[in-house]
This record gives sequence, C-alpha cells and structure tokens, in this order.
Amino acid sequence: MTEQRAAIRRIMIAVNRIENIYEKISKELGVKANIIRLLYALDDGIPHSQKQICEEWLFPRTTLNTITKECVEKGYITLEQIPGKRREMNICLTEAGRSYARESLDKIYNAEETALEKASPNATMIDELENFCDELKIAFKV
Repeated sequence: MTEQRAAIRRIMIAVNRIENIYEKISKELGVKANIIRLLYALDDGIPHSQKQICEEWLFPRTTLNTITKECVEKGYITLEQIPGKRREMNICLTEAGRSYARESLDKIYNAEETALEKASPNATMIDELENFCDELKIAFKV
C-alpha cells in the first residue's frame, strides 16, 4: 500500500468512526440521526435554505424533504419564503425547535468540546480536512 493510499485509508476510517459515533448518540438520545444533523445545521442562529443545507451537509433532497415535513408537523421548524426566490424556502427553528435542539444538542456539544480540548487539532489541520473534502467532491462530481 502506498503512503498516499494509507493516509486516505486512515482518513476514511476516522470519518467512518465519527459518523458512527453520531449515529450511536442519536439513538441514545432517541432522535433520528438525520434530525440531529438538521438541528445541528440550523443551530447557528442564521437562516438556511433547503438548497444550502443540501449542498453544505450533503443531504439528499428527498431525505431533507422527509425530515423537514416531520419537523414541521412536530412544530420544530417553519418554512419561510425567501424574498425574490420563487421556490426556495428558508428552514427556521421555532421556539419549540430551539428548545428541542438544546435538549438534543447540548450533550453532543459538551462531548465535542471535551474531545476537541483533548485532541487539540489546529486550524491548519481543520482547513486541510475541509480542503480535502472540497477536492473529493470535485473529483467525484458530487
């Protein structure tokens, strides 16, 4: 195995482990993993369109539509028309949604902060990982 192939394999293993950790915590919290991902995406306090979330978080459109409908029905989010856009809507957390997000995400955020302090990644490493992701999207034409 080449050095480059070994490095990519290590990245893939780490990413897979991270994804599975979030899957397990979602189950422990009793919340679907995709709903956790949506709440996480929306929890930065700024509006996000469905299109943005699909592009940034790589949600399949059908998956996002399904969980959006579920969260609208539960009163966690609303869809708001974006001025000047005919079909694009912003997804916004309601008060109930913010409260639900707090319940679900606080445990995740605390664990992430603890892990980050102990792992101490630097900004360059994070930038490089983001760059690798961007280049991978281009290479796969995703």
